[in-house]
Amino acid sequence: MPMAIVRNNIITQGLRGKVGNLVFRNRGGKTTAYVQSPRKAPLTGKQKAAQLRFSLAVRKAVNALKDAETRKKFKKMAVRKGKESAYSAAISYFIKKG
Repeated sequence: MPMAIVRNNIITQGLRGKVGNLVFRNRGGKTTAYVQSPRKAPLTGKQKAAQLRFSLAVRKAVNALKDAETRKKFKKMAVRKGKESAYSAAISYFIKKG
């Protein structure tokens, strides 16, 4: 549950990332702010592996979406699979593909 939903604020509109202990996210055209929750335990081996797999998928997705034809392919895939964007469809694809 978001701590706040930002509306019509030119300073925070579109802001994403971490500022202090606040985390800003953009989803569906809305900017939301959350308080960062502290990590209570160190990451397990499986969690580290999942983070690495996700990181690699993001890198591949960003590079793939630079090409206009590939971007079109992922936009179509996003619509077909009910994803929010070509970016999320590409990440999903590369996580599953490996």
